[in-house]
Amino acid sequence: MSFIDTLKTLFGLTPSRVDQPTDQPNDTEGTLPSPKPAPSGLPPAAQRRDQVVRFIVDKLRPYQNEPGAAPVGLRLCIACSSPEEEESYRVALRTNQPGKFQTELNRHLADNYISLSKNWRFESEFYQGELPDCTYREGNLGLIVLDGSKPDGPPQLARLVTVAGQTEQTEYLLDPTQQTTFCIGRGRTTQTSSGRVRTNDIVILNDNDPGFDPEKGAGNGAVSRAHATIRYNMAQRQYALLVDAGGLPASGNKTKIFHPDDRMERADIAGMSYPLQHGDQIELGGSVTLHFELR
Repeated sequence: MSFIDTLKTLFGLTPSRVDQPTDQPNDTEGTLPSPKPAPSGLPPAAQRRDQVVRFIVDKLRPYQNEPGAAPVGLRLCIACSSPEEEESYRVALRTNQPGKFQTELNRHLADNYISLSKNWRFESEFYQGELPDCTYREGNLGLIVLDGSKPDGPPQLARLVTVAGQTEQTEYLLDPTQQTTFCIGRGRTTQTSSGRVRTNDIVILNDNDPGFDPEKGAGNGAVSRAHATIRYNMAQRQYALLVDAGGLPASGNKTKIFHPDDRMERADIAGMSYPLQHGDQIELGGSVTLHFELR
């Protein structure tokens, strides 16, 4: 060190050393982002279902403890802003499981002392845009309450298609504008115990009928000549199956309805109406099966 530098040091004239910044470890390096918390509450479909149930129950409170004024049906109208929203409502209403949402809704209505007719029907319709005229409205939901005082719209066409056994026709159109009662039995005509001649509209072939195929009609003999009847209710726009004397267990026979949700219903009570829904299969005598479709 020179003499001048020594003097500068003695009198404190040397520049102070600037501390160099040191690299600090980055706490964020090598760390994973925190996961987003899972959404709480009901899943989207369950939320939609709860919304619909609360809406219907709330709007039907005028019918509490009024069994004499019970509606025969409900039509739910839903306005959707996108296909995704419509699909979420379809999942909520369990449209792929016919009758299941109606059963759940019926339980909620009963819990609130709201009675509907015995064979009441539930329908749902989706709209892109405005709702139609409804009995009740709230947001994007509308409810039309159907009563039995007058028909709601034109008669509902249906058809029966043979899926097991052999019938005179492979399918039958049910047109309520032509008739509202359709008799089912083996052979074209038969005489009942009262002496009246009954004419069947849905004919299961006898083994001596023209066109009978022993292979297709092997089980036809199990069907009674007067087995069952399908009736159409104009006010309710509803088809129902009634089992005639020949199709009852008392006559050594049986009749069943297989619903689309895999439920099986035994139709074994005389005079009782068994409502039919789209996709039902009617089994006669355990061997002939007719598929019911609305059109």
